[in-house]
Amino acid sequence: MNDLKHHLIKELKEEAIKPKKEKLLLHSCCGPCSCFPFLVLGASFDLYVSYSNSNIYPLAEWEKRLKTLQKAVKLFASTYGITITLLPANYSHDTYMADLKEFALEKEGGKRCQLCYKKRMEEAREIAKEHHIPYWCTTLTSSRQKDSLLINQVAEELDQKDPGGPRFLHSDWKKAGGAEEGARIARHLKLYRQNYCGCGYSLRSKGK
Repeated sequence: MNDLKHHLIKELKEEAIKPKKEKLLLHSCCGPCSCFPFLVLGASFDLYVSYSNSNIYPLAEWEKRLKTLQKAVKLFASTYGITITLLPANYSHDTYMADLKEFALEKEGGKRCQLCYKKRMEEAREIAKEHHIPYWCTTLTSSRQKDSLLINQVAEELDQKDPGGPRFLHSDWKKAGGAEEGARIARHLKLYRQNYCGCGYSLRSKGK
């Protein structure tokens, strides 16, 4: 376990790893995907979590994933001694999806998904900026179905447009056994694990 954490920490940007804990905002797509990032980042940062995911459909699913994330935050404090502050979340699905309709016929992982990553990361970065949190990151690279290089590149571009704002912490949470360790923790904590990405398009692709 310690080897996994040390290997991944070594790959994070060195300027963000300091002896004194800094604040970091983590955009969380769901509870299970957050488990390994919580464990690693909690050792180096005071963690604040943003659940900015208006892409999720329907509302009942968004609420279920939020409750799962709230459960994970609570259990990480009691089980691992890691205190995490979960920031308020808002759901505005129709407004969020307006920009994505142009790519309705795109296959999963195409331009529609790429725009969706960007929109959620933009929201998360703005939240970090509003709360004067100097670093930010995302759990999106936890998924084997998502392109971690692309996600990190999108974040770099957001930072470059606003060089005085929060700085992104690069990651690929799948690496160094992170995906397996995150899944193990989620099972141990008995967290709900969804079986589709989140939006109505991905739900239909599952034939539901």
